[in-house]
Amino acid sequence: MAVIVAVSSISPTVHSANFDGPDSVENTIAEQKAQKKSWRESLAEDGFTFGADYFALGLTSGDGVGGDNVDASSGVARLYGSWHLLGKDTQNSGSLVWKVEHRHAYGDTDPKSLAFINGFQGKENLGYIGMIAPAFSDQGFRVTDLNWKQKINDGKGTIVVGWQDVTNYADVYALASPWSGFTNLAFSTGSGAMGLPDDGVLALSAGHMLGENFYVVGGIADANGKSDDIFDGFDTAFGSDASYFTTLELGWTASQEQIYTDNFHVTFWDFGDDTRHSNSPAAEGGSGVNFSWSQFTSDQIMPFVRGGFSEGDVALYDKSISVGMGYFGLGKPTNNLGVALNWAEVNGDSFEAGAKATSGSTEQWTAEIYYNMQFGDHFQVTPDIQYIKDPAFSTESSAWVFGIRARVFI
Repeated sequence: MAVIVAVSSISPTVHSANFDGPDSVENTIAEQKAQKKSWRESLAEDGFTFGADYFALGLTSGDGVGGDNVDASSGVARLYGSWHLLGKDTQNSGSLVWKVEHRHAYGDTDPKSLAFINGFQGKENLGYIGMIAPAFSDQGFRVTDLNWKQKINDGKGTIVVGWQDVTNYADVYALASPWSGFTNLAFSTGSGAMGLPDDGVLALSAGHMLGENFYVVGGIADANGKSDDIFDGFDTAFGSDASYFTTLELGWTASQEQIYTDNFHVTFWDFGDDTRHSNSPAAEGGSGVNFSWSQFTSDQIMPFVRGGFSEGDVALYDKSISVGMGYFGLGKPTNNLGVALNWAEVNGDSFEAGAKATSGSTEQWTAEIYYNMQFGDHFQVTPDIQYIKDPAFSTESSAWVFGIRARVFI
């Protein structure tokens, strides 16, 4: 499968030919190469490609728990690359892929924690069962990707082994990236109804086309891995207490080149017992099924319907469904607009009792609209508005959240 261009922030006429999400290392680099970064061409001819960027996100709301004003902000620095070491310029190439990051808060609260913090007590938050900006935390240094990617069968399949982000292969669609698409997890991988391990964990994943239109993608990943201590993964993945996150996805696409735009898929997942990612002390794990449909109805407009159902205590929601659309090339080819609405029923094992005692409701509505604008070859700005109806752990009936995301990249 050839290196492709991510559609999340450019014209939709160029689509994916890979089984990776729009935020995978190779897709992000390809997007930047499309911006005429000619100074990299000599390195690229030798099979070495790389990119770097810095993100800043600020969020504010006047509707925190108790009517408080709440604010959160953080930055993320990333360096990533791919080195084609086997079969360069062939359809069966093998590559070493890496991505390292530093995630840091600017103040007391990072955006990931704005929804709920420390059991919803003692700190400013929205009392919202969800993640408004899960990628923008105060984690510090981390390794998100360090893996070998091997393409097989004339590019019809891909195998990846090593440390990887499971959201690059599970429940992927064009607007899933928190760096260029929606910020809220309800409109990203799993729709909040899928338990997810950390972003950089030991994993084995594979995908293959089944004829011209059907495909299969699956993976097994360390459910206890930590991206800020990747070598601990040898103990957590292969020790006596090992637990795994497994997925199997069956899908249809208009063509391999359009695999995460014109697409319908169903993803079955299982999250092992007794993991650090459970939402309750019982640590029972969980399982579920997610679905996704997206398709360009014109050259620029891509509506979508996504959702899922889960059991156990690792997912935020027992039920979730999102509808929305992306408008690519609005204003100019590099800009895009996203609008979406989500309904969710919070996880009964973890949150139902507290939600009924606080707000009286176990259902939440979330809406988000963003406009990703690019200025020149190295700068993007994305204003973002989110509306939350009936946040489960708040006595406020609703909450507005206003945000601005900026990106500088080379």
